[in-house]
Amino acid sequence: MGFISKILTIIKWVFLGLLAWILFVSVVVRIVRRFYQFPIPAFITPFIDNPFRRRIQPPEKIVEWMNVKPGMTLLEVGPGPGTFTFAAARQVGERGRIFAIDIQEPVINLLHEKIRRRGVSNIYPEQASAYDLPYADKQFDRVYMVTVLGEIPDKQRALVEFRRVLKYDGTLAIGEIILDPDYPRRSTVIKWCRKAGFEVTETYGNLLHYLLLFSKA
Repeated sequence: MGFISKILTIIKWVFLGLLAWILFVSVVVRIVRRFYQFPIPAFITPFIDNPFRRRIQPPEKIVEWMNVKPGMTLLEVGPGPGTFTFAAARQVGERGRIFAIDIQEPVINLLHEKIRRRGVSNIYPEQASAYDLPYADKQFDRVYMVTVLGEIPDKQRALVEFRRVLKYDGTLAIGEIILDPDYPRRSTVIKWCRKAGFEVTETYGNLLHYLLLFSKA
């Protein structure tokens, strides 16, 4: 019993030490990100999509909350490894289309490779800036982003551009998770969006993550 007790004690202290380190890094990163907003480095992208995050923030549930219908045309800003991209693509079906933009070419290349491996034909990745979207006015039924808005330095400029490409009856969807160093409060996101000409219509989620839906004001 003494040996087992020592092993359990070691495991406990290792766990507490790891937790303390994660909290320390999180605090430091949050402080840095408060003053400098920039896209998450491309080399970290593959690690964003993991079972732990999917359990907290299930992609299928996010797409369900967005009320995505078959045949819709969606724009995803900052798709990362495609965590929510493929879930949305399944929901819109063969008649629908998912356009996905990211400012970093390696992120888009990674998504292209995943699309090729999975044989998906309704996702169209493109390297582009959120400030200057290469799409026509009122083109999309949904514009959505998950843990992205906090990384955009000029949020108002980007939100106005999202409003331009969104249909009159379209929906802007913004999701966040508390584990993200750029995590903004719901009230903060609502304030940003109202200033850009949106009004909140639905809120979903819990203490760990949320999704806000907006319509054109």
